[in-house]
Amino acid sequence: MAHFTNWLRRAWLAFAFLFFASWIMRRLAKLMLHEHLDCSLRPRTMLELMQEHGYPANFPASIKALMEAGEVGEASVLYQRHIVGFASESLANYIEAVVNHVLPLMQTEEALFRITEERIEDAVNDGLIGLELRFAPQLHTMKGLTLDQVMHSVICAIDGSPIPVRLVICAQRQENREIARQLVDLAIKYKEHVGVFDLACDEHAYPGVLDWWAEEAQRLAAHGIILTVHLWETEDPTDEDVAMLDRYGITRIGHGFRGNRQGNRWLEVCPTSNVVTGQVDSLEAHPIDDLLRAGKLVTLNTDGTLFTQVQLTDECLNMRRVFRWGRRQFYRVFINALDASSFSPAQKSVMLAKGKRSYGER
Repeated sequence: MAHFTNWLRRAWLAFAFLFFASWIMRRLAKLMLHEHLDCSLRPRTMLELMQEHGYPANFPASIKALMEAGEVGEASVLYQRHIVGFASESLANYIEAVVNHVLPLMQTEEALFRITEERIEDAVNDGLIGLELRFAPQLHTMKGLTLDQVMHSVICAIDGSPIPVRLVICAQRQENREIARQLVDLAIKYKEHVGVFDLACDEHAYPGVLDWWAEEAQRLAAHGIILTVHLWETEDPTDEDVAMLDRYGITRIGHGFRGNRQGNRWLEVCPTSNVVTGQVDSLEAHPIDDLLRAGKLVTLNTDGTLFTQVQLTDECLNMRRVFRWGRRQFYRVFINALDASSFSPAQKSVMLAKGKRSYGER
């Protein structure tokens, strides 16, 4: 009996410590630069939208039955487990899950508004004081919405945000110059809300910095819009990569954790996502701590909460558990994110003051 009592006491103390650590971490000021809107839907919202718009092919009958019985909470847990299991098998599966399960639900103005509003609400509850939210507007026109309607829906949700939110517009590697031209024009038209232009998707099939994207993206420089590119997530750095980053003045890299040729560029590192997609075997094997210790401009991000199943607070707790990060490391990644971000100088000034108070810095 005494042994059981001691075990129970230790378990209670461990739980209390974790709860307190989570509470403290959630209260720390945090910024995030790399979060895909179409990878961060709430599972419950997805199921509710599926009930309205239809389920994808080969959807688990057991989860559908739970929804029909009104057991939405249990269905949501099982559904997230199901889709994460599938997406975790490979990066190709990850993309397929987005294409078949997510994008069909994001083809109306109402759904886009709701999903954006909910992602911002989750960010606020997680202690974020600023968020860059990335998406590809062209992927939400499959049922007749125009690019302007897509942008209007997302911007309406952002305008009601209690924290600053900037948009990152993504071109995709499998697209072409004409689509990039349209997206650049869109970014310029909505530059009050768009801060960054990105090149995303399958780096293995379409490696490096693609000329057609970069040449169109150059038009954004005069409008103060930052360039970033998904790079060195699945492929190692090459001389050509580095030369093109220099040539086109690209200062941020999405993921960018492979190798040591990042130079003086900000890295949008997403550790748990890299484990989920099989790019590293475990968090313990991830080089993020080595990169930070080497003076690289590391920022910490979740990539997509639907698949990683972590908010930024959870990712911070992972870094604390695995690499023993403390306030000094978290403040460094906060400052890196602030410096790299597309927020206005006035917004950055307010965020810096909040960050200094939060981390006890002068």
